[in-house]
Amino acid sequence: MLERIFMTGDGLDALRIALALLSLIAAIAYQVIERAAPSPLRTGLKTAAIGLLVPLPLLAVGAGPALPLLFLSAAFLFSALGDLFLAMKGDARNFPRGIAAFLVSHLFYIAVMVPIASAPETLAQKAVSLAVGLGAIALYFTLAPTLGKMKLPVGAYLVAILVMALSALAIPEGAPLLGLGAVLFVISDSVIAFDKFKSPVPARGLIVWITYYVGQALMALSLLALLMP
Repeated sequence: MLERIFMTGDGLDALRIALALLSLIAAIAYQVIERAAPSPLRTGLKTAAIGLLVPLPLLAVGAGPALPLLFLSAAFLFSALGDLFLAMKGDARNFPRGIAAFLVSHLFYIAVMVPIASAPETLAQKAVSLAVGLGAIALYFTLAPTLGKMKLPVGAYLVAILVMALSALAIPEGAPLLGLGAVLFVISDSVIAFDKFKSPVPARGLIVWITYYVGQALMALSLLALLMP
């Protein structure tokens, strides 16, 4: 998979590798200072971790199908915008802005994956799909009494991320890494929601960032491998 993405021989491989390595460095550096007070450095590292992946699908346009690659780049872009909003403290409006950005990101992921999805083939994939669906429903009804005006936005977001995850699990060619990445993404967002609307989660920052970044990275690599010729 890595060879297919980073060793295409089109003269852009060094740039692809540099972007991926810088993304990983930014993610690790952000985790190191995640507990620090908000600062431009902290915000920049969090945004750059996924933001540096935005060009990767664009570099493959012309060799692979243009529209899915553009959608994938947009999914990374709106994820980075979501990270930017969530990293900026002091304005209560940034949390719903972050949710909106991630909602759009999931819609772009769905647009990439639904056309190439079929159905879970193995019993394990079917079991995971069922567990993810039931888990999302259980989470929503657990949080519902405390959501207040956020009930509809959170509900819409949960539907979008559920469809995204089920789409990933319904692409046999991407198994198992694509599905694992999507499930990790769901876990990350579920921890954020539970921590914000229900009760504090121990080691929230560590859990959220690792599951989020690893999940996004696995989805990025899997989808790029599927879309690149």
